[in-house]
Amino acid sequence: MEPQYSSNLASTLYLYFELKQVAKLTLAGLSPEENKIKIKEENLFQYATSKSIDKLLSATLKRVAILDEIMLNLLVHGSLHTSKLVALITIIKTNRLFSEFIEEIYLEKVRLGEQALEPRDFRIFFNNKAEQNSKVAGWQESTLRKLSQVYSRILFEAGLINNTRKKKLTPPSMEQELLVHLRKIGDQRLIIAMSGGRM
Repeated sequence: MEPQYSSNLASTLYLYFELKQVAKLTLAGLSPEENKIKIKEENLFQYATSKSIDKLLSATLKRVAILDEIMLNLLVHGSLHTSKLVALITIIKTNRLFSEFIEEIYLEKVRLGEQALEPRDFRIFFNNKAEQNSKVAGWQESTLRKLSQVYSRILFEAGLINNTRKKKLTPPSMEQELLVHLRKIGDQRLIIAMSGGRM
């Protein structure tokens, strides 16, 4: 059976601000349905129009749903560094293709001592996936270019590269509270992937 890959990151992005809004409401005891109502009625995402809110709200709720109470608190109340790493974790855990990019490209480059992500890294990754998966093979070149841009943007916003142009690798350190909790819940693989195997 082929892996279930999705190109939805091309339109849903990092959503850090939105994630924090939903996480705050979740910690306050609101259900996903109550979150939807409150966010729409009070425009908590601060969008100029409501046109894209349903899709982005759905993606945000899906990501928040994989966080336990400790992770929700780290997202809302933790340092900016830790909070952004938790936001990255929600993407890794809900998007298989991005997760595999982190493990197969980012982690491998850090392990080899390479300095930056190159355009060819994205091409090689998506070409490999297209050979393995008929759905990816059917994606247009414009979709692959957009995903490459979005992956770069997410890595930059989470602190794993220095900017979206030079893309110098900056594998993050992890504050103790996040590190201990990830180990406790059995996410050592995630620690290795995000830190480049340095923790």
